[in-house]
Amino acid sequence: MRWSRLCANAAVCLFAAIMPALAAMPLSLADLRAAPMPPSFIAPMPPLFDTQEIFHGDTAPFKQWTDMRGRMNEEYATAPPSCGSRQPECEMDEWSQLVVTVAPLPLRDKLDRVNLALNAVPYVPSARNWRRAAYWETPLEFLAYGGQCQDYAIAKYMLLREAGVPADQMRIVVLRATALDEDHAVLVVDVDGEALMLDDKRTGVVPASAETSYRPYYSINELGWWQHVAVETIALAQHPAGAPSSSTFADSLETAAPSALAGLRKVGRLIDSIPLPFAEPSS
Repeated sequence: MRWSRLCANAAVCLFAAIMPALAAMPLSLADLRAAPMPPSFIAPMPPLFDTQEIFHGDTAPFKQWTDMRGRMNEEYATAPPSCGSRQPECEMDEWSQLVVTVAPLPLRDKLDRVNLALNAVPYVPSARNWRRAAYWETPLEFLAYGGQCQDYAIAKYMLLREAGVPADQMRIVVLRATALDEDHAVLVVDVDGEALMLDDKRTGVVPASAETSYRPYYSINELGWWQHVAVETIALAQHPAGAPSSSTFADSLETAAPSALAGLRKVGRLIDSIPLPFAEPSS
């Protein structure tokens, strides 16, 4: 027991001695990528846009997301030290500088810096860049060619991820912007229990609760994805108007209002592990 205490005390003293030296060392991109990312686990986030969530771990149905991550890894592996052509690999220097600049900042400052830097990238629809209505760009493709809403959200997610923010604090949210009558995507980050939104349609970082016209379909990160269900939809399923108190959940579906019925059936299909017809953001 005494030996254990001595070892523990020695470890504490050693840690205290080396921490100031480590803190004073300049950060480099190589150091950041060589070091393990902060441990990530599936932790609850603050409620997003007044919805409740159902978690699903398999992101394989999201081919745009998985393909983008595969291309990103290839770009990182093959990017030359420097080049002058307008190719995604040639954006690695700029991306690396962004990571090194953002990494030492406190979390809230990280969000502001990342949002400001990446919102300055030109907006270019997928149809113009890729001759496709929906294409999820890698961060380097985004810097090289510009992009649309999901590309801003992806680049912000990946930049913050490389700057040390754990995956379980961030999600890309694909949603319906009802005021604009279009599909859209944003990044949401949990900061001290508050969901903050990074949106290419806004100049600053704001609480997600400040936007009342957004209706999320799903959110996603490298850990999995979440189906979002409106609180009023769940309440209606639990207490459908006009249904007898002894009615089953299936009966509730038949008596629920049409606006809630579609959402509840989607939840039912999700629980049965049947892939949903995922929306692709268009803005």
